[in-house]
Amino acid sequence: MPFLFVFTGLAAAVVGFLGLAERLPRNNLAGVRTRTTMRSDAAFRAANKAAGVPTLATGGVAVAGAVAVWLLPTEDGALAAVLVSVAGMLALTILGGVMGLRAAQALPDRRPNPPRAGRKPDPPRAGRRPSPPTGRP
Repeated sequence: MPFLFVFTGLAAAVVGFLGLAERLPRNNLAGVRTRTTMRSDAAFRAANKAAGVPTLATGGVAVAGAVAVWLLPTEDGALAAVLVSVAGMLALTILGGVMGLRAAQALPDRRPNPPRAGRKPDPPRAGRRPSPPTGRP
C-alpha cells in the first residue's frame, strides 16, 4: 500500500510541476481535462497552471501518507494515516480541478461562433437572406 501512495504522489507531483511550468502538453491522460479546458492549447495550459500548486500538494500529501504508514507501529494508526491522506488528496484534487476550470473559463472563446450556454449553435438556413435593418433601436 505505501508503494502505491509513493507512486501516486510522484505522478501527481510531476503533473503538477509540468502544469505549473506550462510544459504539460494537451492530452487525454493527465491534467485538468474538461470540455472547456480541452477546447484549445491555451485553455489547457491556463487550467493546468492554475491547478499546478494543488496538484503538487496532492503529491506531497500522498508521499507523507506513505511515510506515515511506514512509521506508525499499529494497524489502526496506519489506517488512520491512509484515510487522512486519501481525504486530503481528494480535496486537493477537487480544488485544483475547480481552479483550473475557472482559469480556462476566464479565457475568451476564439471559435468563430461559440455556442450559447446550454444550446447547440443554430444551423445556417439555406436560401434565406437576413432581413434588412429597420432603423429602430
